[in-house]
Amino acid sequence: MSGRPKRKAVSNTETKAKKARGETELSYDPLWKNEGVLNGSSPLITLTSESLDGASKVAGFDVDFTVIRTASGRTFATGSDDWLFWHDVVPEKLKELHGKGYRIVFFTNQAGIEKGKVTPQSFKDKMEAIIKELDVPVFVFASTGTNHFRKPSTKMWDFFVKNCNKGVQVDKSLSFYVGDAAGRKKNWAKDKPKDFTCGDRMFAHNIGIKFYTPEEYFLDEKAVPFEWRSLHPLDFLKSNPPITKQEDNASYHSKSQELMVMVGLPASGKSTFRQRYLEPHGYVAVNRDTMGTVEKCIKVAKETLKAGKSVVVDNTNPSVSARANFIQLAKSAGISCRCIWLKTPQELAHHLNMFRQNQTQGKVRRVPGVGYNMFKKNFEQPTKGEGFSEILELDFKPRFDSKSDKELFEQWTLD
Repeated sequence: MSGRPKRKAVSNTETKAKKARGETELSYDPLWKNEGVLNGSSPLITLTSESLDGASKVAGFDVDFTVIRTASGRTFATGSDDWLFWHDVVPEKLKELHGKGYRIVFFTNQAGIEKGKVTPQSFKDKMEAIIKELDVPVFVFASTGTNHFRKPSTKMWDFFVKNCNKGVQVDKSLSFYVGDAAGRKKNWAKDKPKDFTCGDRMFAHNIGIKFYTPEEYFLDEKAVPFEWRSLHPLDFLKSNPPITKQEDNASYHSKSQELMVMVGLPASGKSTFRQRYLEPHGYVAVNRDTMGTVEKCIKVAKETLKAGKSVVVDNTNPSVSARANFIQLAKSAGISCRCIWLKTPQELAHHLNMFRQNQTQGKVRRVPGVGYNMFKKNFEQPTKGEGFSEILELDFKPRFDSKSDKELFEQWTLD
């Protein structure tokens, strides 16, 4: 990387003052928007322009340590002015792309906004200062947290294509994405640390466009070995071919009233299981995620059993103590209590965790890593000695209700 490019830093104060005077900071008509507002916050911030035509060729870039780096040398910027171009050639390369008819788009994860470490306004000021120095039109799409827009999910790209490209179809064979999260191993170059994730490479792969690291694209360096570091969804489906709804003749319900206790990691498929195989047969689900407390689940389960209906307890239920109250309820009601243990591997459960968030457009948020750690810490294998009449140990079996669900499952995901 080169030294500091010759430029005059633009401070937040100066930027705001120019805005107050009606002076545009960008070389085109900019339009900032907060998109997809959910629960009072915006998971996506966009910068587009109504005055620019759509483009069939897209040059996508990550921002941090791809287009820019910190002037301070720190991993995280100390403020909106703490930046330099990643290399002197960056502005020149982007100008060339603009001259060739490419729409230049920054697709960036900015989890610091959700964490409160970066304000939306300081992020916008920084982007405007960068684009002003580039002196070419740039669109910006920023995921503000660990939400359904976060790379490697394609939803930022999808939003751009559907809503911000004037109906012009993008030619993926001519488009590409550049990013530093490429899964490279430690010492991929002399004294270089390993890449923190493979998310940028996954993002390009999920879209179906070419991928380059900054070194490959800006400096013409050769590609180096990398690791995906995540469940390979296509390989998983090759080893576990999906079944269709018509082929799925499995039956898990009881003809007699019972209480069913489910056990499994977060996002292991418990809710889908009970919705497919139990609720159509009259089982009533109790779930702490929707009811709030274990006490409320127990109360509703007790009332449901008194009404003569079967109950399924859809919680992770990792420990003997977590299961004991429900087993006692069944015993008091004089009915059997069975256990469904979904033995979904943790790597697959992580994939399903992100799949579910993306599938629901963020309405169901991902379970944070602490949820998996707590399950592992508290897990005790269910046994008949606890009072279960039967324990069914089941592996995850893929079944998709739509083509779009299957295509979404096939995308790389990343916690």
